[in-house]
Amino acid sequence: MLSVYSPVNCMQHAGKLTSIEVAMNAPAPTLGTIQREKSRDFTIGLVMGWLVYLNDILNLNKPMTEDQIELCAIEVTDEYYSLKMSDLAFLFRKIIAGHYGEFYESLTISKMLTFFRDYFDERCQYAEQQAMRQHADFSGQDEFNYSRNFQRIWTAKSRKS
Repeated sequence: MLSVYSPVNCMQHAGKLTSIEVAMNAPAPTLGTIQREKSRDFTIGLVMGWLVYLNDILNLNKPMTEDQIELCAIEVTDEYYSLKMSDLAFLFRKIIAGHYGEFYESLTISKMLTFFRDYFDERCQYAEQQAMRQHADFSGQDEFNYSRNFQRIWTAKSRKS
């Protein structure tokens, strides 16, 4: 599992993740699933590996310390357990590309958690829009037909009022 979901391996294939929709629908486990199947410590270690990778790839003057990486990984594992590994790859690709702004030569826990929060909010908004579209499509397909009994009961109640 470590080799399959290592940041180096995932980032090589991250080019296929062109949108939140693709990342959400990719056949990858969530952080919560990994935690359930392996352990919390394993999941924290996996996220730490991703953060170390980001620290190294960005080549910053003030990268996160080991303690900061661990605390950030714990927070990500606890708060964003519903994110898939494909979401992580897509998010990190966006971070590296500068989608979330400048780093000013440093990476901090608060910056990382802001990136995660922004991405998670964006992902939730997309999921909500999709659910609303699916509901509208589904409800638009069938007409609601009242039975005679229901109409009789409804009419009787409305006459009593």
